[in-house]
Amino acid sequence: MSSWWHGLSLRERALVGSAGAIILMLIVWYGLVMPGVNARSSANLARQQAADELAQVEHLVAARRARSSQAKGVAVSTGAAMTPDALKTEVTRAAQQAGLSISRLQGSEAGRFSLVFDQADARQLFYWMNDVETRLGGRVERLSMDQGQNGRIRATVELVSGDGA
Repeated sequence: MSSWWHGLSLRERALVGSAGAIILMLIVWYGLVMPGVNARSSANLARQQAADELAQVEHLVAARRARSSQAKGVAVSTGAAMTPDALKTEVTRAAQQAGLSISRLQGSEAGRFSLVFDQADARQLFYWMNDVETRLGGRVERLSMDQGQNGRIRATVELVSGDGA
């Protein structure tokens, strides 16, 4: 092999060397780079599918919790007026059942109060707000959200009782 290499002219050596370099680049590209890129896109697709399935499961769990709490008599129909303190109690109970952790609860006026969630899942928060408005008779007056860490949000929700102005 050595005698063959030394028997080549300088131009032939350059051509063989560049062909070897091209083959080496192709091996690196198709042997290392492309499998890594494909694995990453497959992982992203699997993560998105898992997130979609999680959203469906969370929705089903929230619906089941709402049905079970209604069956236990915890739910109050929207036609029945609740006192502001009873509404506040039911709203916090519904938040806990939805898996939300209340960081701060502030009551300003009669029938008006706000809740702060530091690390909340947006889907759970929206399911809970829907539950507050449809089942408990409260009304979301103001909502502010900021992006938190790990896909979570920081939200402040101002609520007013259904009969409050």
